[in-house]
Amino acid sequence: MNADYNVCFGVDIREKIESFINNSNYSKVVFITDKTVDLLYPKHTFLFKEYCHRYVIESGELSKNINTYYKIIRFLSSINVDRHSLIVTFGGGVVGDLGGFVASTYMRGVDYIQIPTTLLSMVDASIGSKTAINTEDGKNLIGTFYNPRCVFIDFKFLKTLPDKELRNGLSEIIKSAIIKDRELFDMIISKNIYEEGVMNNIIIRSIYIKKKVVGNDFKELSERQLLNFGHTIGHAIEKISNFSISHGYAVSTGMAMISKAYYRLEYISEETYLQIINILKKYQLPVSCEYNKERIYQEVLKDKKNIGDKINLIYPQKIGCAVIDSVSRKKLENIISIACE
Repeated sequence: MNADYNVCFGVDIREKIESFINNSNYSKVVFITDKTVDLLYPKHTFLFKEYCHRYVIESGELSKNINTYYKIIRFLSSINVDRHSLIVTFGGGVVGDLGGFVASTYMRGVDYIQIPTTLLSMVDASIGSKTAINTEDGKNLIGTFYNPRCVFIDFKFLKTLPDKELRNGLSEIIKSAIIKDRELFDMIISKNIYEEGVMNNIIIRSIYIKKKVVGNDFKELSERQLLNFGHTIGHAIEKISNFSISHGYAVSTGMAMISKAYYRLEYISEETYLQIINILKKYQLPVSCEYNKERIYQEVLKDKKNIGDKINLIYPQKIGCAVIDSVSRKKLENIISIACE
């Protein structure tokens, strides 16, 4: 299996989405969304179609749990959703991850499409075919690899996002640039990315990077692990904060902390380290956290990417080129200790 699906870009592409649904002859269509998106875009759930239904969850990461998942499964059963039905995830990353997991497991798999409404979900959660829910022990510990039929990126949704939410998504774009694309990095540093044309361009470029990497390594056995730059510490920060710190901000902190540690250990140059810190600071993204090293270390030990006594950390050798470092628990503890100084 690979990431073999189309990504459709545009401004106000509701007609394209409706055409896809109408031409696919599904027996039922179920939109999964959250209260925030449902309030902003009630017409996008196409409820004027007799075979369309919707399920609205509470907004936020805390909804991505086994109880919400089970309630949705019961709802699908109650309205007789079958294998010839379509699930539409309409919202941010939480909706996409949760709805995708529902689609991948209900009756052993039904079709679904993604309509991401936040910058973060456009460039990250909707691309890569990962679905998941959280548990008390960690983020995304239950999940599948499962392709959507299509992803619809509508740039119009960006106009409703507050600046803080744009920065939340920009963190993942910066990550893609650091690990794979020096030109994209320079573009983000030198241009006003809040200009519509520039923003749309960096979104498309970032998605291309991720989709290509995922296409080369669908099950995250090698190259795809590079996409986890900043995520090992980032996920720990999210969990410790009870998800009050959003994903992009946590990943920004993780990228800065890992880069600091590997700079201090002389794996990367001062120039590369400062370039990473400066681009994050330019967009008011965090580069440190208040949590102590022991607490972060204990959460990282629960990371699903751990293999025995080893964990793979990602660090940038230079801008546009990142590598995987398989470290022991002792080295991990030292790295986190340096990162927290």
